[in-house]
Amino acid sequence: MITQKKMIKNNSITSFLIIIYLLYSGIVQADNKKLSLPRFVSIKSNEVNARTGPHFKSSIEWIFIKKGEPVEIIEEYEQWRLVRDLKGEGGWIHASVLSAKRFIVVIGKDIVPMLASPNNKNKIIIKLAPNVRCQLHKAIENWCKIQCGEYKGWLQKEFLWGVYTDEKL
Repeated sequence: MITQKKMIKNNSITSFLIIIYLLYSGIVQADNKKLSLPRFVSIKSNEVNARTGPHFKSSIEWIFIKKGEPVEIIEEYEQWRLVRDLKGEGGWIHASVLSAKRFIVVIGKDIVPMLASPNNKNKIIIKLAPNVRCQLHKAIENWCKIQCGEYKGWLQKEFLWGVYTDEKL
């Protein structure tokens, strides 16, 4: 005869094994969106060292001098992130000096209009020159809602570095 204690113990073990199975089989998944590679982040403070390797003893290869500079994480090792900027410069940076706050860089050779809403027939709020840095607030289809100083509006993704063409925020 099975006692109630044995039954509870067997149910607990069975439940535990089912949970382990589900976690490892991929049926239950953690939200890995934040951990996907590559991904964009920004520099958290002024003067952040980018190193040749993922250690504080590694030599400094590059120094990011501006808070809010968008960078792309292309590799990870423990608490270190291999990043690159718009020009491909970068190195290994400790995760503690990176921010999830998103910024973009206006790219291209021409001045581009920031619009009041995401379509080409709308009111122009301001015109932006190449290499201007702005905060990214939202990304939909081919458009991003950004803020440059006191101005908020929409710009097409094709004129931006720091957001992927298929990304939605």
